[in-house]
Amino acid sequence: MTKPILNRRQLITAAASAGVISTAFATTGKVAQAASHAATPMAGMITIHKLGAVTLHSYTAPEASALVNTHIIETANELHIIDAQFLQSFASEVRAYADSLGKPIKQLYLSHAHPDHLLGAAQFADVPFVTSDAVRADAEASTDMFEDRKAQFGDDTPLYMPEGGLGLGATSWGGVAVEIAEIKDAEAANTLTFHIPEAGLVIAQDLLYANAHAFPLGNTPNWIAALEGIRATDDLRLVGAGHGLPASPGALDDAIAYLIFQNEVITSSGDAETAVAALSEAYPGYGGAGLLNFVSYRY
Repeated sequence: MTKPILNRRQLITAAASAGVISTAFATTGKVAQAASHAATPMAGMITIHKLGAVTLHSYTAPEASALVNTHIIETANELHIIDAQFLQSFASEVRAYADSLGKPIKQLYLSHAHPDHLLGAAQFADVPFVTSDAVRADAEASTDMFEDRKAQFGDDTPLYMPEGGLGLGATSWGGVAVEIAEIKDAEAANTLTFHIPEAGLVIAQDLLYANAHAFPLGNTPNWIAALEGIRATDDLRLVGAGHGLPASPGALDDAIAYLIFQNEVITSSGDAETAVAALSEAYPGYGGAGLLNFVSYRY
């Protein structure tokens, strides 16, 4: 990624229009509903799903940060956090919310080496930050770009980079079985997914943009194949997206259709302006419009 998703004007506009969200709620297998609560203003949105032995808490940043997600997996005695937001202001909201749950944060995980999922990790500098060796290598190769992004937004916090060595395959988080897989050359060079079978949950991160425009620079055939693989997961009930709210498995079909259409439009259009107009017209309700800025890199 070589250009910012968002400019300062968008950030200021979003901050001025941010709603007030209450995080003091819980549901059983359904998205929690936001409620006004003057004492707990939050720029992002928290949704909660109770899924048997685990509870999924998802923080979705506002449109100004392209609806990027951090997912908190709560087990009986600990928290596991996937990705750390783009801007420190949103990452600090995630950290405050995680701390409010009253359980220790076992680890922070990086799903892939894009700045909107990594730069906020400084808010978790006291927490082990881990990823696979391949994602770690991607992050090391992007250090200069990360620093450029931080400088653009006036962010002078130290860059907190993950350690490699995270094992793939079966593991356990607080007694709950988890399967970690690594997807090659799809939306990013390497992307980790996290499957919790007993919860019917897959955290797909940027393999799934739920009701949001998708980053247009991935390998479309491989990306679609990855989504098809997730769709074939036994007993799948919920998918944690990288951008947009957690979604039912039907969102995978929508994402595949979007990627096919996106690729066709970009390939057949003579310029980025025409392609962006076509995508905006076909998906008028989709968030993450700032991601359409990257269409120009296909020309």
